[in-house]
Amino acid sequence: MFSSNLLKLIFFSGLLFASACGFWQEKPDVAASPTPFVAEELKSAIPFSLKEPDIYQTEIVITANNAEDRTFAARSKENRLIIFNFQTAVETAVLQLGESQTFLIAAKRKIYAEKETGAKSEGANDYFAAEWLDQKTDAQFETLTPENNLARYRVNLDGTKNSEIIVFVDTQVGLPVRQEFYSVQDGQKTLNLTMELRNFNVQTDARLFEVPKDYRKVSLKEFREMARGERVK
Repeated sequence: MFSSNLLKLIFFSGLLFASACGFWQEKPDVAASPTPFVAEELKSAIPFSLKEPDIYQTEIVITANNAEDRTFAARSKENRLIIFNFQTAVETAVLQLGESQTFLIAAKRKIYAEKETGAKSEGANDYFAAEWLDQKTDAQFETLTPENNLARYRVNLDGTKNSEIIVFVDTQVGLPVRQEFYSVQDGQKTLNLTMELRNFNVQTDARLFEVPKDYRKVSLKEFREMARGERVK
């Protein structure tokens, strides 16, 4: 299972919140995988938009070492939903309603837990920008030939010749929808990791932002214990 470190790959500002990620996430198996830049920390201009829509839903698919990890994310203004291990037996969700309520939801067991009132939820910038604040990464962008109706850019970080990132941008949506991370040795490129957005939609179902009425409420402690138990089966 991929950890919250790999979810740092998400480009858009505000796409993911990680208020409860630490309750069930494990260390990544691909810790050495390349990490993308965060737009706000780059010194050079970015040739595409990174503004998060107020309303949308999408699947986030990360592929590395022949393994695929899928996460579902949705937003309706101040309400947010993220589902880890999407459409698997250990699917677990974080539902944030405004700034005052955050729920952890386990679909298989039909249970949920509520975080303490007033507990601070991490914003996306807090979630993935910290390391780039320290690194002050510089990036250069090269425009490539479009592919499959997507604009393409080659990104080089800090002038290194040992790696590169290819970014695919849907100009109609106005957002990056795919990233490919390559290592480069002796002129040979090796694809190490991809991150892409699938089934992106600027409309959402209001029911996504509701705790199912037939789910049983449990304590945070009980929820965590059950989530750990599901991981080790």
